[in-house]
Parts: sequence; structure tokens; C-alpha cells
Amino acid sequence: MKIVLWIHVPSYRAGILDRIADTPGIDLVVANSDAEARAALDGAEGFISAGASLYTPEMERAIRENKSLRWFQSVSAGNDNLEALGIRDGIAVTGSEGHSGPVVAEHAVALLLSIAHAIPDWERARVAKVWKMPRTGTYKSLYGGTAVLVGLGNIGSEIARRLKGLGMTVIGLTRSGSGGPDVDEAVKIADLHGALARADAVVVAAPLTAETRGLLDAEAFAACKPGAYVVNIARGGLIDQPALIDALRSGHLGGAAIDVTTPEPLPPEDPLWDAPNLILVPHVGGSGSTESPRRLGATVKRNLDAFIAGEPFTKLLPYGRP
Repeated sequence: MKIVLWIHVPSYRAGILDRIADTPGIDLVVANSDAEARAALDGAEGFISAGASLYTPEMERAIRENKSLRWFQSVSAGNDNLEALGIRDGIAVTGSEGHSGPVVAEHAVALLLSIAHAIPDWERARVAKVWKMPRTGTYKSLYGGTAVLVGLGNIGSEIARRLKGLGMTVIGLTRSGSGGPDVDEAVKIADLHGALARADAVVVAAPLTAETRGLLDAEAFAACKPGAYVVNIARGGLIDQPALIDALRSGHLGGAAIDVTTPEPLPPEDPLWDAPNLILVPHVGGSGSTESPRRLGATVKRNLDAFIAGEPFTKLLPYGRP
């Protein structure tokens, strides 16, 4: 059984190879480029790759034209390209099952605390060697406040747990309005504006789909409680960036911290760089964890074993039809 592996993140590749390289009964081909991966798909039954940046139109076409492929294992936390391009029927699609959830949740809370406690202002004061410097942003405790969490998947659930630990009331927004153990209240995404009016902090952790693209637009920001903070660790496309800039410049938002932008990398001339009270981080939320590659390797190994044995997968993603 031929299995192709194409992952460009060295730690994730190593974590997966550590678990599956010696699996009996497979011919494992490790690709080092997109072109190598597409060529290697000939005769392959399984493909381990990413449903985000590596899932290009050329890759989708190669998969569509390859009739032997029956399993696609995505290693991405988000699968926006897979969502947009689709995948042919006859392929079972499995996901990473929250391998990076804990570290991304830590990152989201770190960003939120940084803007709430005016850390960028204190850093500027240190560089200027000024003991007290006028703050450009607000300085506000999150304890006793309300957080609106947009998306309650694996990462969103991890964020909710940490926000509860900060003493916040957590309102979760999902398509169905279903909640979770660390959510005080759950509402449907259709009620977004009503929830935003109650939020001291808004954390975006939803997948990028046709429904969620531009979800936080000018109307959404206007609905936010004055002085609210916005954090985005999901995908840049969920936020209307010009509207975010306007909301920050007007002072309606107390601050924002974003790990993702549209496009990436963000061009030097983009006005987002000069927005006030903004922390901008270059999509590194999933970095820094030695556990994430191990968690991902364990998930891929479990799914590979099920595929070899002809057993049902624990969880399928809603793409294609096996």
C-alpha cells in the first residue's frame, strides 16, 4: 500500500515519521516539494499533507485525476483551501484532531493579556528609558469581564477553558448554537451582534468558510462594546481589515491582537502595519510546542492503522464522500 507524505514543517514531519516510518505493509514516499508530491500520487492509496497552504489548485487537480487515492489525512489546524476547492468523492478525509489546540490557545490568551495590560506601551517605555509613559491603549483587568468566543472547535474549546481560568464569563458562538463544558452560554452565529454588545473581549477561533469570510466587518465592530479587545488566531479572512483599522483609529475598540492577516505575508505598504493599539504577529500561534508534533503523529498513526485494517475512522471531516 503506497502512502505519500508531503509536509513542509520539519517538526511535524519528524513527529509523523517517528510514528509511521516502520509501519508494516506500506510503501512510504516522503516528498520534498509540491511537484514531487503530485508526481508521487500515481498509484498511491493514502496521502498525508495539509488542507491549507499545501492544498493548491494544482494539488486538488492531481488528486482528482488520481483514481487510486482513497484517504487524505490533513495535518492542518484549519482547512480553508480544502473547504474552498473541495475534494473528489471516494476519498475519506481525516483531520489533525486539535493537535495544536493547547499551544494556540496559550497564544490567544497571551495576545489578549498583552493588549489588556498595555504590554506594548511598557516595552516602548523601556526602550525610551522612561519609567512612566503615557499609554496609547487601555489598561484593564479581564477578571469578571465577558469574552465572546467565535468558534468552539478543538482550539476554541481550549481557549474557553483558559478564559474561564482568568475569571471571565465565556459566551460561545457556533453555527448550531451548541456549547461546551467551559462555556457559560452558547448562541448561534446569527446572533453575533447581540453577543458582541456584551463583550469585553472577542476571540476569533472559527474556520474560514464562505459563511464566515468577513464575519467581523464594520457593522460587527460597531456592535462591539466600546473599548472591547479583539483577538484573531484563526484566519485573516474572517476579519474585514479596513474596518478593523477604522475601529481602532476611532478608538471604538480598545485594542486588537492578530496572528493572521490577508494576505500573508502582509506587504510593507499595507495600512494595517500603522493601525494604533494593534499587536500584529506573523502566524506563529501553533509554534513552540514539542507536544504538538507528538500529538499529531499519534493521530496520523491511529488513522493509518485504521486505513490499513479497513476499519472505520474515529472522525471524518465533512469533505468529499468516502
